[in-house]
Amino acid sequence: IFYAFLVKFSCCEESSPIEYGVLAAETSTDKENFCIIYFQDFASLPETKSEAEFHILQNDSYEDWCSDHPESDVKSKVLLLNKGNCSVVTQAQNVHDRGGQGILFITESGRVKEVHINSTAAKDINMTVGLISENSVERLKNMYGNSSISVRLFAPYNMNFDCSLLVIWVIGIFTVAVGSYWSGLIRFAIYCKEINALPGAKRELPNKPSVTVNTAEESSMNISPYAVAGFVACMGVMLMLLYFFFKYLIYFIIGLFVLASILAIHSCLEPFVLKIKLGFCKTVFRCGARSCNIDFRQVFLACFAIAIPIYWVCIRNQRYAWILQDTLGVAFCIHMLKSIRLPSFKICTVLLVLLFFYDIFFVFVTPYLTKGESVMEEVATGGQSKEMVPMVLRVPHFGIDPLAICYQQFSLLGFGDLLVPGLLVSYCHGFDLVTNKKKIYFLVTVISFAIGLLITFVGLFLMNTAQPALLYLVPCTLIPPAIIGWCRGEFSLLWNGFRHIQPTNVSADPEVLTEKDVPSDEPNNPASLPTTSKSVNQADGTNERNNEKKCLLR
Repeated sequence: IFYAFLVKFSCCEESSPIEYGVLAAETSTDKENFCIIYFQDFASLPETKSEAEFHILQNDSYEDWCSDHPESDVKSKVLLLNKGNCSVVTQAQNVHDRGGQGILFITESGRVKEVHINSTAAKDINMTVGLISENSVERLKNMYGNSSISVRLFAPYNMNFDCSLLVIWVIGIFTVAVGSYWSGLIRFAIYCKEINALPGAKRELPNKPSVTVNTAEESSMNISPYAVAGFVACMGVMLMLLYFFFKYLIYFIIGLFVLASILAIHSCLEPFVLKIKLGFCKTVFRCGARSCNIDFRQVFLACFAIAIPIYWVCIRNQRYAWILQDTLGVAFCIHMLKSIRLPSFKICTVLLVLLFFYDIFFVFVTPYLTKGESVMEEVATGGQSKEMVPMVLRVPHFGIDPLAICYQQFSLLGFGDLLVPGLLVSYCHGFDLVTNKKKIYFLVTVISFAIGLLITFVGLFLMNTAQPALLYLVPCTLIPPAIIGWCRGEFSLLWNGFRHIQPTNVSADPEVLTEKDVPSDEPNNPASLPTTSKSVNQADGTNERNNEKKCLLR
């Protein structure tokens, strides 16, 4: 899910319009920009830094400006204040009467306290009044040293474009496309082995699968809708546990991510490493009476797969760690997509629809059940913790937008927003290969995923709040293949998928499998592919036709 840093603001009285602004602080040796929120009813800010005037920043957080301070010298200064026991308007009026140029109320980090503003009274005070976070104030205090701080307050035009989202978009499409394509090849290869394992079906295939597979694997998982519902429920429980016990469970999650990354790197790189043909790749290792062959390629790959995630753990809180985290994340998602193969469009639909409502609930509904906090957002961003859940792609904001400092340091996209639609794309590619559809479903779902992710960005900017990406990705990826299947008259086949082939359920020749041979009403198994009632030998009786038999059911 994408998360922009949303400052939550509520008013108990008449609400005053608020806008983001920038505080440009300068000392004799240092310069830095900080994000503020200002109330437009008091005074507006210039759009550019050059138009803003310099003022001295004074820390009066220990003073109570609910009463007048005739002894204080605040003329032409901007004050840092804590929220007192009186109204904001009262404090602003007292500072304004003494010649002050602005007030910035210190708020809790990342959140705005409940602020009472009388908009009518505020319009009579021509002075900047805003809010600044505790974290920003701490950084400002570090700038003081032996010199004063000069500040300029301005409100630049929000460009509403962040190049980091473009990077996230490209990484997301690449991950889903590669993982799903690889998954389809593996599904097809295993499916061919299942067909050739049938009695009388062993033969040379003209279109051999392009990948090698584990003979113990199956072409698709045997999973029911009830199991999918149970899995989604477990996800909800785990999310709530993270919300309440984040500081205890986060290190367990980091450990799981490291282990999963080791397996993912090994799984993704192994096919390429084994293509290296070197004469000294293997050696015999003897220990007493026992001996074994050691493949140095595998040893090198294992060491590499272990070293990279461990190095990430050591640097995970550094600003540049996002590059390595995203690399591990891409490997993890590709590994999961090629390992998890759903059996039918029906199961894909159940999973996506349940997670569609799951995402909406934990992003949009939970703020009404908690203290205004989105459970999903708090867990993904780490809340007040310095740690963050690693199961996200993250890219730092970059570009020329000066208001970028008002948002969280990174744009985020959860792995679930890649894996959930990616499982559907994987199924569609496998379906294309098995039914010889020239990848029409695969291409359509990849393009639909890209469009859905783009719509997520639009929602992010229009609402200016965290978006449940599955709200857009699920309809965009589910509807197009369903429409295509319906128009082509093969929706039933797409919906039910192709079942695991069992030798006892089919005839000796896979080309003569009939509906009678494989019942389609079994509760946990989708229907088999429609078949012809005649064998190829009966069709033309030639050896040439025998050699053209394929591993898919027609």
